[in-house]
Amino acid sequence: MKQSRLRIVRVLILFWVLAAFCAVNFAQISVPKPKRVITLAPSLGELVADFLGNDLSRIVGVSEYTDYPPALKSFPSVGSYAQFSLEKVLSLKPDLVFATMDGNPRDTVLHLKELGVPVVIVKTESLGAIQESIRQVADALGMPEKGQQMAAQLQRGIDRLKADVGSSSPKVMLQIADQPLIVAGKKSFLNDALEILGAKNIYADSELPYPKPSFEDVLRKNPDVIIIAAMGDDATLFRAMATRWLEFKTLNAVKNHRVYLVQSDALLRPTLRILEGLSVLKKVIYEKK
Repeated sequence: MKQSRLRIVRVLILFWVLAAFCAVNFAQISVPKPKRVITLAPSLGELVADFLGNDLSRIVGVSEYTDYPPALKSFPSVGSYAQFSLEKVLSLKPDLVFATMDGNPRDTVLHLKELGVPVVIVKTESLGAIQESIRQVADALGMPEKGQQMAAQLQRGIDRLKADVGSSSPKVMLQIADQPLIVAGKKSFLNDALEILGAKNIYADSELPYPKPSFEDVLRKNPDVIIIAAMGDDATLFRAMATRWLEFKTLNAVKNHRVYLVQSDALLRPTLRILEGLSVLKKVIYEKK
């Protein structure tokens, strides 16, 4: 049960910070073949590993919960993406740090820059921003061509998924946390995901990336489909989330047996692997086996 709470807390922290973080413009940084790289978010660890391939020894530190590729689990941790340790980062003497506007604490990242540490900061609030973040990471690593190739691969995958979406345009609520309830809003890449799949996000009218609506508001909007996007492997915990919705008998999603649990780290990670998550999401929305 303790592990269950920790998994929920990690998701809540990510999206609370994501919703509150302010936009700041930072200059692109390029360090010729950096040898000591630190990543301050699990998705950034994954992206850097994608580009470095077998040369992961150049990564000297990662954020907590960096678990893909699995080899990164054993790398030194600098703390959570929401509250990483400045002292730990400095002790590892990085020549390049990757951070994200959508999760890392702004003031601590700025302090790193003030101390002369080269920092590249990416945004991931949309699928387009994810493509740009891929190019940014590649450029900073001195691999611009690989970045262009991966960004193009992501776009081709998105185009394929859009090509044969269903025609029903169901109203969907995409839930990413429970107690409090947190859902995908307008300014999130998950809202983009629903749009390209032809679904209508019932919280696309919210200016927040990840609003926290009341159950009464969900009842009023009455989604046709409820999808719970879960990270981790605690099936018991996430099934409990899905079961809770069954108490609301007037919801179309409940009446039509369309409350789903999607356990997919890929869907919640803004990297090339999001294509895997989008494919799963599409099958669920259109009930394809």
